[in-house]
Amino acid sequence: MSSPVIALEDVGLTLTGNAGPVKILSAVNLRVAAGETVGLVGPSGSGKSSLMMLIGGLEAATAGRVTVLGHELTAMDEDALARFRRARVGVVFQSFHLIPTMTALENVATPLEIAGVRDAFDRAADELAAVGLAARREH
Repeated sequence: MSSPVIALEDVGLTLTGNAGPVKILSAVNLRVAAGETVGLVGPSGSGKSSLMMLIGGLEAATAGRVTVLGHELTAMDEDALARFRRARVGVVFQSFHLIPTMTALENVATPLEIAGVRDAFDRAADELAAVGLAARREH
């Protein structure tokens, strides 16, 4: 059996705020195989976004192990996580965080250019097309 593209083993997330520690996730186990489609559903406040932040390397688990595409995220420091995200993960936030003076194409191409991708605009156009947004590239 091949390695999963996403593997969470006994993952926990506890965040500390003004009211003290809040347990967001506890003992989460998940394996997603290549080509598998998974839906993450639940009521507001159940930890869906927090779980996605862990998988995307945007938040650090406070317990357990998170492995994505063969890379153990829980063993990486911030710099390594940033390099991993730049090379391997695409994130579409609930709030889009787009630069409003730029087109969709320019917003997608900018991080590619920063990463040194030679054909950043062609690649950005291909990616927009892949998610059904080719007609909106100049929006």
